[in-house]
Amino acid sequence: MEIRTDLSLRQELKITTQLLQTMEILQLSNEELSEKIKKESENNPTISIKESPTMSYSQYSDEYRRHSDRYESYSDSSNYGSDLTGEEKEDTNWFENTRSSSETLQEHLIGQLGLVGLNEEEKKAAETIITSLDRFGFTGENPESLLPEGERKHFERAIKAIQEMEPTGVGAKNWREALMLQIKEKGAKEDEIELFRKLIYSQLENIKAGKLEAVARELKTDTEDVSSMLSILKTLNPYPGLKYSGEWDEYIIPELSIKKEDGKLLMKLNRDNIPLIEIDPSYKEMEESLKASKSQKDKEALKYLKEKLSSASSLISLVNLRENTLEKTGIVLMEKQKDFFLYGPLYLKGLTMKDVADEIGVHEATVSRIASSKYIDTDFGIVPIKYLFSNQMSSESNVGASKNAIKEMIRIIISENKSGKPLSDQKISDMLKEKGISAARRTVAKYRSELMIDSSFQRNK
Repeated sequence: MEIRTDLSLRQELKITTQLLQTMEILQLSNEELSEKIKKESENNPTISIKESPTMSYSQYSDEYRRHSDRYESYSDSSNYGSDLTGEEKEDTNWFENTRSSSETLQEHLIGQLGLVGLNEEEKKAAETIITSLDRFGFTGENPESLLPEGERKHFERAIKAIQEMEPTGVGAKNWREALMLQIKEKGAKEDEIELFRKLIYSQLENIKAGKLEAVARELKTDTEDVSSMLSILKTLNPYPGLKYSGEWDEYIIPELSIKKEDGKLLMKLNRDNIPLIEIDPSYKEMEESLKASKSQKDKEALKYLKEKLSSASSLISLVNLRENTLEKTGIVLMEKQKDFFLYGPLYLKGLTMKDVADEIGVHEATVSRIASSKYIDTDFGIVPIKYLFSNQMSSESNVGASKNAIKEMIRIIISENKSGKPLSDQKISDMLKEKGISAARRTVAKYRSELMIDSSFQRNK
């Protein structure tokens, strides 16, 4: 009888508990991290929280209320009237107060992976995307970059599976796409979907102004249909991930500050509201004592204590990793976006997360997570860290101009238009060319839409 033994070598990536904890800690804002540390200390007696002489979160919020003019976000928020409205969070990310379950969005989505019919490689790709979603449940504008190159062939299957999960809208690039996913989930027909798309992407300025008749003309329908569409929109959730994001204060506390002092840029890391933690030395002494005991009860106690000490040590290491990565990222941003911090948004350069990752020696997914839900206080207001990452555009006089800088130019051109007539996309393109910026008419139309400025907008005299 012949016995054959086949040996094969294969490489697998397993999402360990430690890796998930690392991903989670990196993504947390200062306030979220503070709450997590407090919660961990309640469940782990070996964690000791040291009294910090610095300003507490509540004190910081009080200061914010007294000096709120210092903390205005650079990007304007927009309201377009209804429960759907409130804040335009695509750029500013001002938070709604919202209550959530104790289950995180990532846990909720990963729990659904077994039901979506993916193979093992596709599941791994889906897990990577899920752990990279921001608190709103969004991927950002370049979702394929969340995956390593070797896994990108599975992107389409993975993202489709995630977008079919509950809550509907997760896995979208932004709130507009989230709304469209929910419209499709309601079983709308193709022509109805197209009407909603036009409404959401190009008619919000008219909606805000109450110009339902103008919207109806643009959509080639009647005002009754427009009213019905708005009623449907009111039932949708533009930020599906917030259900699992906890309860948020209405004030943004920046993790970093990069400002000009005496003609030079100075970066400060805000640690004020993060508790200082250490391992209680008395438990280390207890561990040594239990090691010397031969009692079965003491052996069980020692096993429990070692688990708690290991957990505490891991938390301290991850908090330090987050702080070091955030600080290194801030230093690179201060260098790469020096002109932005000195002169303002028009001087924002094209910069990718991979550029920064290469500088600090980490994977670009790590930079994506450290930039998630975090803010920088600048001389031009508080901006999301992700605002400083933007694709580079071609420019004759301003080499390396970023997409966000060009969008800001378009916003200024439109807002300063005093002719009494709306500017066409081609006219704006021509005006940009005079400034040495190359942007095609279609690019201008796209950026105008992203700025939520309708093509019929004109500045009153």
